[in-house]
Order: sequence, then structure tokens, then C-alpha cells
Amino acid sequence: MGMAWRRTVAGLMILAGLLTLGYVGISSYIAEQLVYEAPKAIVKTPASQSLRFANVSFPSRNDGIGLKGWLIPGVLPDGRLTVDRVIVVVHGTRTNRESPGDHLLELTGELARHGFGVLSFDMRGMGESTPAPLSMGALEQRDVLGAVDFLRNGTPPFPELGRPRIIGGLGISMGASTLLLAAAREPAIAAVVSDSAYAEVVPLLEREVAKRSIAPVGRVPGVFAPAALVMARLLYGVDFFAARPVSTIARIAPRPLLLIHGTADDYVPFANFRQLNAAATSAPGANVTTWIVPNARHAQAFKKTGVEYVTRVVAFFDAALGAAG
Repeated sequence: MGMAWRRTVAGLMILAGLLTLGYVGISSYIAEQLVYEAPKAIVKTPASQSLRFANVSFPSRNDGIGLKGWLIPGVLPDGRLTVDRVIVVVHGTRTNRESPGDHLLELTGELARHGFGVLSFDMRGMGESTPAPLSMGALEQRDVLGAVDFLRNGTPPFPELGRPRIIGGLGISMGASTLLLAAAREPAIAAVVSDSAYAEVVPLLEREVAKRSIAPVGRVPGVFAPAALVMARLLYGVDFFAARPVSTIARIAPRPLLLIHGTADDYVPFANFRQLNAAATSAPGANVTTWIVPNARHAQAFKKTGVEYVTRVVAFFDAALGAAG
């Protein structure tokens, strides 16, 4: 009887160990999927918009990750070029500064034709920038801060145009959340347009993990999501729990902030907009404008509304940054 009991216990311990190893192994695999993806190639440049531009390189702030981008001078009504007002444009997740899915290159072209210089760049691990784990804004905010440092202190690619007098920012999806995190830390970002930002990324990732399939396991049970997020931190130094702009957005006040969100967004649910707006407007001196776009899906407000989007964003930046000098 004693020997049979010991064998049963030993068998259960071995089974528990195998199950634990399997759980950790699957969670580690999911973590790798969350933080790494092959970068997407850039196909079109601002030349496709008949705009002059310069390729630029600069490091992120704090950790010095090498970043690639382009600076597009704004075009004044008389045809002169200017970098008096520069908008740092921040793309979404798993794409690049061209970002054809949300027509970001076309949007940057519209900003340039309305007299704004544009610094559009690839965040770490994406496009032509240095490979690095994806952290959904927690670390990428350093890339936005590096863009600000480049505009203020880097070698100007158009020396004859000088340096910007003032800097604004526009971000879409993850880029919007990343920009909100950066602007909360950097007062030199004088005005922010946030399009389709999430309030915190962990709930989105937990939902996405549950949609994944792994052969031969098949659909991944939701129970693996918390462990995958923890393994991302242990294995890759990525703290997805820090990608939470709702906790810092109030620090942007009293600088002007425009929040845009589509009512048909099925990736970043509309509740995120409500959370961000409530947190932003709670700050003393808050200067928040909102635009709710009916029936617009995730990051598709520009595609859906076209001229109206450009008109609203240009008017916002004109008011916030002043006329071009």
C-alpha cells in the first residue's frame, strides 16, 4: 500500500512538472510573438507626394536605439519651404512611417502642404530602425523623445531653414498612445493630436492572445495571457503594464490636446476614448478638444472623412502652434 501511494504521488508530481513546463513553454512562445515581428519594408517615400524631404537618423532618448526617418519641410502658400512648425508623426504597431493601412504617408503630405514641417520616423524594431522588442509604447515613448531631441539639437538636414520654433505631435493607434506617454514627460511637445489611442494596452493584449492559435495546441486558452505578459517582462524586459497613458495624460495640460476616435473601432473599443477624455479633462487648466467620428473603424478616420480630417487637424495645430513664421 505504501509503495503504491508513493508511486501515485511521484506520478502526480511528474505530471504536475510536465504541465508546468508546458504552461511556461507556451507562455514564453506567446511572449515572443507579442514582442517580435519582422519589420515591414517601406515602399513609398514623400517623393510620391511630390514633396521634398531628407532622410534622417537619430537615437532614442535614454537608451540610444538607432532610428530612421524623414524630415519633410512644410510648403508655404508662396512655395517657400519652412520648418518653423514641425509635427512629429508617430505610426501604429507592426508597421512603419509609410503605414499604408491608415494612409499615414498621405496624411503627412497634407500636413506639409498646409505649411507644417513633418518628422516621420520608424519606431524601434519597425521599418528601417534598429531591431528591438515591441512594448506598445512603454519603451517606444523614448523614440518620440529622441525625435524631439533631434529637432532641438541634432544636425539640421536643411541648414538654410534653421530649427523649428515650436513642435507638435500626431499619433495614430499605438503611435497615439506612445505620443501621449511622451508628451506627459516632455513639455517641448506643445500640442498633441491623438487618433485611436488606447487607455491601457494590457486588456487589448489579453484579448488578442485568446485569438491566437499554436500548432498543435490550436486556439490558445485565455489562461495563458497573464503568464505571457509576465514572460515578456522576464525574457525581453518589456513591461506591457507600463503602456498605460490614461495614468499620465493629465500631465499634458494646459497644452492643447485633440482626441479622435471612431465609433466603430473594434480593436481599441470606444470605452478607451471615454477613459482618456475623462482623465485628460480632470487636470487643472485642461485644454481638450474631442472629435468622435461616426462609423469609423480603427485608425480609419482620415480615410473615411478625408478633407474634414485635414481641416480639423490643421485648424487645431494653427491655433495651438501659431502661424508659420
